Amino acid sequence: MNEASALRFESLVVDYKNRRLFSWGRGDAVRAVDKVSMTLERGKIMGIIGQSGSGKSSLLKALCKFIPIQEGRIFIEEIDVTKLSSKEFFPYRKKIQMIPQDFCDIFNPKMTVEKILAEPLKVHFPDLSSQERAMRILELLKSVELDHTLIERLPSQLSGGQRQRISIARALAVNPKILICDEIVSACDLYTQKQILLLLQKLNRTKNLTMLFVSHNIAVVAYLCHDIAVMRQGRILEVGPPERLCWGFSNGYTQSLVDAIPPLKRAKK
Repeated sequence: MNEASALRFESLVVDYKNRRLFSWGRGDAVRAVDKVSMTLERGKIMGIIGQSGSGKSSLLKALCKFIPIQEGRIFIEEIDVTKLSSKEFFPYRKKIQMIPQDFCDIFNPKMTVEKILAEPLKVHFPDLSSQERAMRILELLKSVELDHTLIERLPSQLSGGQRQRISIARALAVNPKILICDEIVSACDLYTQKQILLLLQKLNRTKNLTMLFVSHNIAVVAYLCHDIAVMRQGRILEVGPPERLCWGFSNGYTQSLVDAIPPLKRAKK
């Protein structure tokens, strides 16, 4: 047992039922995650890279118990949460928060920034007074480097970068120990990408947040993460620090991912 681990999972399997009208034989299920194991140390950022369809998002949803697993075990701070019901898992929901890829879809377009950030506070901290909740919302905006004047704006009145920061603030509202990031900069321009990555580095440093950061862009992951896992067809091919995976890779698939990013390919040469 690793007492330093924030998140640990063993031999996870996620299958999706085949929804085709006609299916025969063994074609009734598609395996998205195939016996994946990993340990995330406290305060570290682990990256997962791989092509679209490699099982990255399915793995993250399984870890947050948004979708069921068919096999394996999940430990949050060495507590086995694998078989907990939704009600039993509720206290652990605060410990692990996910920022989804389609961050715009999680916002009610009719809710202001204030109401968006107040929602998780009301659910997880019902004893907070209105004044305490208002102070916490201002603290959250400051933590993601946004001005308090945005508090009455609707999502449609925010830029893409501002909406992404609000999604991060919403995840931080419940004081999580683990932050799960699913392709959260893929829809951003290069300048916004850099600002979001710098913000995540700051949060990791100041709040000792453990992060699992998923992307198909190895250059982004290499910039942010302490270690990188390479995923393909639901399996982890290799794990290592960015300098080894980007320039001393042992797997041909990893090499193809590096070669697909021109700046990394030039640097390697």
